[in-house]
Amino acid sequence: LIVVDVFAIMSSMDKNYFRSLIKHYFLKGKTAKETKEKLDKYYVANTPSDYTVKYWFREFRGGRNSTTDEIRSGRLSDAVTEENVKKIHEMVLADRKVKVRELADATKISTERTRHILGEILHMKKLSCRWVPLLTFFKESSVTSFFSRTSSKAQSRHMF
Repeated sequence: LIVVDVFAIMSSMDKNYFRSLIKHYFLKGKTAKETKEKLDKYYVANTPSDYTVKYWFREFRGGRNSTTDEIRSGRLSDAVTEENVKKIHEMVLADRKVKVRELADATKISTERTRHILGEILHMKKLSCRWVPLLTFFKESSVTSFFSRTSSKAQSRHMF
């Protein structure tokens, strides 16, 4: 028997899905108010607001066909590059006690981006003044079981 969590499915629906539904109702000749009522009726949780539905109706009336976001202007992320990741990884392997500020200065990126590279990309954390790889649940449980077996063997040797 498979149990489906309806709320989990509804919460995972992304904004493009709702935009497509709004466009569908727009093309059928419905009003923004009718569309909002239909969305609220069939998709109880996480429906777009009244303002959002009206906004997309204006966009479609103005000739827009796409439901995806337009490309935004702004600075591209140039801090998290393969070169910076490799350099930080090499520096950490060379000196496990290296500071985040030193890594940031060496790569000429912010400490926040350096922490992001260490934690999210290299999966490392600082433990007792040293950078160590994060252990997944399975790795951690196998390491823990290894240490518990090793310590129990050592204790049994001391008993005799």
